[in-house]
Amino acid sequence: MKKNLYFLVIVLLVSTAQVNAQNWRSAFRSGYMRLGINTLGDNLDPALSPVQNVFDGRYGASTGYVFEFGKVFYFRKTTQEKQLINFGLDWTILSFNYNKMDKWDTYARESNGGDYTIDGTKIAAAISSKLGPVVSFNPTEKVVIDFRFQIAPVFRFYDLDYIDHYEQPNERYFSFVNYEAEEGDEDYDGEAIKNRIAFGVAKSFGITLRRKAIGIALDYISGDVKSNYESETSFGKAKIPAKNFQVKLSLTL
Repeated sequence: MKKNLYFLVIVLLVSTAQVNAQNWRSAFRSGYMRLGINTLGDNLDPALSPVQNVFDGRYGASTGYVFEFGKVFYFRKTTQEKQLINFGLDWTILSFNYNKMDKWDTYARESNGGDYTIDGTKIAAAISSKLGPVVSFNPTEKVVIDFRFQIAPVFRFYDLDYIDHYEQPNERYFSFVNYEAEEGDEDYDGEAIKNRIAFGVAKSFGITLRRKAIGIALDYISGDVKSNYESETSFGKAKIPAKNFQVKLSLTL
């Protein structure tokens, strides 16, 4: 009888410990999804020509959207004991952002563009993957602050053709498509997708403040992309600066 009682007590204790272990979860969670708003570049300057604006990182873009997901690979093993700090690698597996370059009408009016035409969808989109170190602090309860630095290979797509003062001596235009074939390239197609995609490597600095699963993430991304273009003064490929500021709702899984 006593043996059976001891056995039941041991089973109960083990079961309770297992339940407690299952209910416990470290504050340093790994997977995440983020959704929020995104700004691209600076405002257009009417004192600058279209090509000067773009080469200065001024896209005339309104606030857009960003979605991304990824995972943090922590180096320190999490335990039930209180941990103030942890560190690892933050891999944003996929980050997608989208903006509309819809402020060129205002630019044309403010720069005395006269008769002007804007063609294309005015879309500015980017897709990237980001990887870099992260340091996480757990100052109290389930509150965690993440500081991260990431390197981001990024592909960008722009679709805008702007022209003003058409067929006049002061005509100005800019396009993210280069229609001029390179010498000896008879099969060149400026509209081909491989000639429409710009590529570069950006730097990303970010911080996330969260409690348990819900938080707010801020990220600043900057870097150049090599893009085809054509203007009234030049054409070809050029490095164009692109910077984003993002505010996102973060769901940590």
